[in-house]
Amino acid sequence: MSKKKITNAHTHVFTSHFVPPFLAKTIVPWPLYYLVHTQWIVTLAKNYYRHKNSSKFPIKSDDESWEKIYHERRKKKRQTDFHYSLKSKPYLYIPYKLIIFIVSLIAFFYTVEFLAYILGLDNDINRFLSKTKIWLSTYYLYFELPVFWKIIWVTYVIIFINWSRRFLWFALKSLFPIFNKIISPKGVELLERYLLMGRFSLYNSQQQVAQRALFQLPHNSKMVILPMDMEEMGAGKTKMTKNMLNSKAENLKETKLKKDIDGWTEYDYSDTYKYQMRELWEFVKTNRISKAKKNESASYYPFLFLDPRRMAKEKTAFFDYEIVNDRMKLKDCFVKTYMEDRNFSGFKIYPALGYYVFDELLLPVWRYASENNIPIMTHCVIGVIYYRGKKKKTWNYHPVFKQYYADRTKPENESQPMLLPQTKNVDIQFNFTHPLNYLCLLEEQLFKEVLKTIKDDEIKNLFGYKDDNTPLSYNLSNLKICLAHYGGEEEWIKFLETDRDVYSRRIIKNPDEGILFMKNNNNQFSHDKINSLWHDTDWYSIITSMLMQYTNFYADLSYIISKPSIYPLLKQTLQKGKNYKKQHLNYLAESSPNKKASHLKGRNRLRSHILYGTDFYVVRNHNSDKDLYTEAKAVLDEETFDLIARENTHNYLSRH
Repeated sequence: MSKKKITNAHTHVFTSHFVPPFLAKTIVPWPLYYLVHTQWIVTLAKNYYRHKNSSKFPIKSDDESWEKIYHERRKKKRQTDFHYSLKSKPYLYIPYKLIIFIVSLIAFFYTVEFLAYILGLDNDINRFLSKTKIWLSTYYLYFELPVFWKIIWVTYVIIFINWSRRFLWFALKSLFPIFNKIISPKGVELLERYLLMGRFSLYNSQQQVAQRALFQLPHNSKMVILPMDMEEMGAGKTKMTKNMLNSKAENLKETKLKKDIDGWTEYDYSDTYKYQMRELWEFVKTNRISKAKKNESASYYPFLFLDPRRMAKEKTAFFDYEIVNDRMKLKDCFVKTYMEDRNFSGFKIYPALGYYVFDELLLPVWRYASENNIPIMTHCVIGVIYYRGKKKKTWNYHPVFKQYYADRTKPENESQPMLLPQTKNVDIQFNFTHPLNYLCLLEEQLFKEVLKTIKDDEIKNLFGYKDDNTPLSYNLSNLKICLAHYGGEEEWIKFLETDRDVYSRRIIKNPDEGILFMKNNNNQFSHDKINSLWHDTDWYSIITSMLMQYTNFYADLSYIISKPSIYPLLKQTLQKGKNYKKQHLNYLAESSPNKKASHLKGRNRLRSHILYGTDFYVVRNHNSDKDLYTEAKAVLDEETFDLIARENTHNYLSRH
C-alpha cells in the first residue's frame, strides 16, 4: 500500500491587502502608530526586495514591457557613467563622496532617533545617542532640525541618493540584532512581520504564495491553507476595503449585473474577508480541476475563518440552520456555500483577536463541526497578532472558571469568577488563548457552565441544557480541535526549566496520563486546581496531557519547528508508550480515521495527535519551508516523520 501524502498542516497565503493598517497600535505610542501604517511599511519593504532582486530577476507586471525594464537599466547605467567620470577627477570625486557620506550619516541619525522614540529604547541607549549627536554637532556633522524637515531629509536620501539608501539600509540591518536586545520582543516581531509581508507582496495573489510554499515540499505534497479575518481586531480597516473593493462593487451596481465577467458577485466584493475567501476558492477550484484530470487528489485543504463578531453582524446570512432528524442541516448561508458547496476542509479561529473559543455564537457551528467530523484549527501561542481595541470590563473575569474566598469556611455559593488581572492588550491575549479554555467545550460539566450563562434559549435547546444535574442531549466531547504552535517555544522551555511545579512533574511521573484536569486529590473537580494550572503551569504540560486524554484533540508544530531548542523534547514527546504493539494492531484494524486514536492510550495516543506544520510564510524570517522539511527529516527517524506528516495529518483532515 502506497504511503499517504506529506501534508503541511499549517500555512498562510494571505497578502498584505488583508492586513489592517495599524498593527503598531498598542506597541507604538499614540498617535505615532498612525505613522507606522501597514501599507506604507510594506511598500517600503516591497520596494527594497524588488530593487534587491531586479538586477538578476527583473519582475515584470502585466502593464510593464521589457522595453520599459531595459529603459530603467539604461538609466541606471547613465548614472553609473556619471560616477565613473567623477572618479577620474579626484578633486571633485573626494568632496562629492564626503558630502554624500555626511548627508547619509545625518539621515541615519534622524532615522535612529525616530526609532528610539517610538520603540522605547532604554535610558542608557538614549544617553549614548544624545552624547553622540552633541559630539557630531561640534564638527558640523549633525544638525538639529524641526521634525518636518527631518522627515524631508530622510525621504530625499532614500529616494534620490542610491549610495545613501544602501548605507542607511545596511546600517539599520546591522543594528537590528541590537534592537533585538533593547526593544520589546513584540516590537521586533512586528518589524519582522512587516518585512515578511513586504517580501511576499511581490506576489500579486494568494495563489502565487501558495505555489511558492507547495514547491518547497516533495512532489504531490499537500498543504492546509489558513486565512485570516482581522477586520474586528481594532486596528483599522484595510486599504483594499476602502478602495478597490468599493469601486468593483459600485461597477456592478452601475451595470445592474448580478455577476461580473469572472462570476463574482457584489457580495464577494462587500469586504476584505469575502474577497479573500473568494480568491482562495478560485485557485483551489482550479487546482482541483487540473488534479482531477490527472486522476490525482487536490493539493490544498482550505479552511474557513470564523469570528463571532462578524457572525453577530451578518446573522443568518453568515450561518443558518435547522434541525432535521436530530441533526443540523444548513440553510443557504455563507458557511454552507464554503463548507458544503465548495467543500472547504475545516474551520480556523484566532481567539487572541478578542473572543473565547466557547463564544455563544460559535457553539452552533461547533455542533455542526462535531456532527460532521470537521477539523478546527485554533491559534495557541502568545504572538504579535492580537486585539488592539479597548479592553472590555467583562474581560476582568473568566466566564466559566471560579475562585473562592480565602476563608474556606464560607459556603461554596460565595464563589466569584476567576480574576484576570491583565490590563495591556499584549497580555490580555493570554486569557483568550489559554489551552484550558478548551475544557469548557470538551468536558460536559464545564460546558454546562457555558450554556448556563447564555441568554439565547435556542442555543441551550440545541444541546438539551435544562439544569446542572440533567445530562445534555448533545455535548462537544468529540469535537476535533488542533492547537496551533503547541503553546509556543517559550512554554516548552518553561517546562524544561521548571522543577517545582507539582502539575508539570506529572508528565514525568505519570507519562501515560499526565495532568488530571477534572479531579483533585479527593477525586473531585476543583476550581482551585484549575486556578493553579491557569496561572502557574506551563502550556506544554497542559497541552500534552490533553492530547493523551481526548481522542480528537491535536496540536501542530508550526513556527516552533524552526526553533532548535524544541527538538530534544520533541523526540522524547514522540516516543512510543506502553503496550504499543497491541494498541497499534487495533489502530491499524480500525477503518475510520476518526476512531483510530480511541484504540491508543497515553503516549501512544499523544504521538498520534501531533501534526507536521511550518506556519509558512510567517516563519520565513527564520527558515524556508524547504529547510524546515530537511531539518525535521534529519532529526526524526523516517517512521516518526511519516507519522506526523502523513498519517496524523490524514486522520485530522478526514471526515469519516
